Amino acid sequence: MNSHRSPRGGRLLLGIFGLLATATAAHAQSDDIPHGTLNVDRNMVRAGVNSQLDWNIEYPTGITEIVEIETPNRIIPKKNVTMKVRVLGVAFQSGRTLLPLDAYWSKNNGSWSNFFYGTGPDVSPSKVLLEEEVEKGDYIDFGARGWSKDWLPFHHTRESDQYVIVLKNGDKAPDYAPAYDQGSVTSFLKPYIDAGGRVTIGERDLIVLWEASTAKPGSTYFDMQDLVILLTFE
Repeated sequence: MNSHRSPRGGRLLLGIFGLLATATAAHAQSDDIPHGTLNVDRNMVRAGVNSQLDWNIEYPTGITEIVEIETPNRIIPKKNVTMKVRVLGVAFQSGRTLLPLDAYWSKNNGSWSNFFYGTGPDVSPSKVLLEEEVEKGDYIDFGARGWSKDWLPFHHTRESDQYVIVLKNGDKAPDYAPAYDQGSVTSFLKPYIDAGGRVTIGERDLIVLWEASTAKPGSTYFDMQDLVILLTFE
């Protein structure tokens, strides 16, 4: 009796090609999953016949393969990449009065260029405020300052400074910022800090935290959440 079902090999190929189509669609949405190619040595595979499969899988590149964070907090690309900068949130205020922040970046010890000025309501977390091609060996720095009757000290990554820190995925938020121990993490930062106080971001991302006040490290008002930016390297 003749069967109208496809040979097992045919079903195998259909399954493989379906898997590839799914992986391709997923890769179009995210660069954080493995991707690659799969080649079959024939168009049809009959039951009982072996076929040769060749594949090449590329795994995601982690941040440590893309950039180096040099002491104190300077970012140095290990290859030519595109850097995108987003502001995730601003939580700088006096009582109920919102106070503005000024954020800058610099390359290779050059002059500081502003990429954000404003208060919390001015933030659009999904908006790319800065997109820059940076090259292997460049020195990338970020700095910010807050306003309260006058401009407060400018804290940046060129010098060792407890008021600004650069973190990658899995890093522990600073112990001297009491908010992470007390659980009072601001709403815009909560998706990026887990219950244990560790950073949860993409493998190609860095997060930069600022304390813009003049509060002393370890005090109630020192929480390292006045300004938070997200850096993505592609």
